[in-house]
Amino acid sequence: MFPENIETRSQYIFDQVLAGNFEAKWSDLVYTTLGKEVRLQVMDDALKVDGVRVNVSATLEQRLADVFDASLLTSYVADQMFRCAVRRATPCPMSISTTVASMVKHSQSVDKQLLPDSFGLVATCGKHWVLDKQLETKSHSACNYGWHFVGPSFQGIVGFEPVTGKGLFSAGVRVIQPNATAHDPHHADYSQICQLVSQQCWIDGVEMRFSDVVKDPVLGYLVSHQGPLSIDRQPGVDPVVGQVVLFPTNVSSSVATDGVA
Repeated sequence: MFPENIETRSQYIFDQVLAGNFEAKWSDLVYTTLGKEVRLQVMDDALKVDGVRVNVSATLEQRLADVFDASLLTSYVADQMFRCAVRRATPCPMSISTTVASMVKHSQSVDKQLLPDSFGLVATCGKHWVLDKQLETKSHSACNYGWHFVGPSFQGIVGFEPVTGKGLFSAGVRVIQPNATAHDPHHADYSQICQLVSQQCWIDGVEMRFSDVVKDPVLGYLVSHQGPLSIDRQPGVDPVVGQVVLFPTNVSSSVATDGVA
């Protein structure tokens, strides 16, 4: 059972992942932008433990990224995931809560929107902790983003323009959560899920590491609306070394034929 205390729960989730007691798959995300083909591998759904999409702090998500040889998303990649998702879910806002019950309820609310035994990339299944240029100067903060929806408003919430701008906004897509740094790295609530991008990626067929791409002065624009970042991980989190956890690659692919510049 999940502990009620957030700190203890975070350790429980981390220990379950190390023990292999979790659900996650990689799914191809392919898009073209600025004349380059970008092929990423992203979690096709949020990380599940005991069948539940677990809520995570930015600190815990970075530790999980380390053991999965993965990275936090950028807002740009989160937009591409929504654009290419083959399984769509709408946001599931509730009163802010950090309880186990709210975490379970949120996960079940997403499940109810997905067909049983369906496969492929899911969006949106929660908010993301993301890499963002704001964190270069706000090292004691975390940046979250997401909860995409289609339409002028969602449950009375007008929302914000996605970071990719015209590519999604012209299609009527908005986000409830803009890329903002209101929380510290230890904040966790029911809406903050773990959906990562693998370090293994390909640019025009050439294998690279996502962390190298996001910091590259030229290639950074392929994965970040802000261009290259000087950070490639959540600030203030010590790397987890010597522990690696692998999981399968999903055979399904999510492909965008027209990139978002």
